[in-house]
Amino acid sequence: MSASAFAYVLMLRSAAARNELLGLLPQDRRAGIEEILGKIKDMPAERIGGELKVLREDALKQQRKVVESRIGIPINHISPRLAAWLARPF
Repeated sequence: MSASAFAYVLMLRSAAARNELLGLLPQDRRAGIEEILGKIKDMPAERIGGELKVLREDALKQQRKVVESRIGIPINHISPRLAAWLARPF
């Protein structure tokens, strides 16, 4: 998960949960997340959800490219069930 995605998810949590989760991170990682949180602290929840959706779609596109490069054919040439399984996030 990218730092941005993690920060967006934290913003959707309560302040207590956010602080607890930040406390579990190593200091260098925490500093990066806190920097992003500072930038998005006033962003409405609806926009955060939209940003998360965009990040998720980008991640799925990238995974699709990886799968296609591994199998050597476009993913639309395999069965829909197999395509869905291969393209799912792990």
